Amino acid sequence: MPPFLLGNPGRKPFDRITLPYGEQILWPDHCIEGTPGAEFHPKLNAVHSELIIRKGFHRDIDSYSAFFENDRHTPTGLAGYLRERGRMRIFIVGLATDFCVTYSALDARRLGFEVTVIEAGCRGIDVNGSLAAAWQQMTEAGVIRT
Repeated sequence: MPPFLLGNPGRKPFDRITLPYGEQILWPDHCIEGTPGAEFHPKLNAVHSELIIRKGFHRDIDSYSAFFENDRHTPTGLAGYLRERGRMRIFIVGLATDFCVTYSALDARRLGFEVTVIEAGCRGIDVNGSLAAAWQQMTEAGVIRT
């Protein structure tokens, strides 16, 4: 997670700032590289994983989507990886429903993927109604909700 709070003295978590790529929410510290909070859960067996996408490691740009950084132009490589393997149907779970899950689902739809979000595997934050707005956006984009 980029240290936006460090570079914005006097700001607090959930304040909003404007960056060259648009509005950014200042999040509480989480998923900081090199800390236990950035590690996979110990019960997750990722030994046979073919690909692990790392996001949110650019110092000057946050990252919600699994497909693009928040500038909406810098790809993570996931779309190409899936296409090369003929995978056009994806299932998404994760945190937070109203940010990372939504951005990933909307980007995937925009890129032509069939997308299902498994609600039981997600949890939202709900900043000022963001959760309801996220579900509305995903529904309008053709994301399947199970």
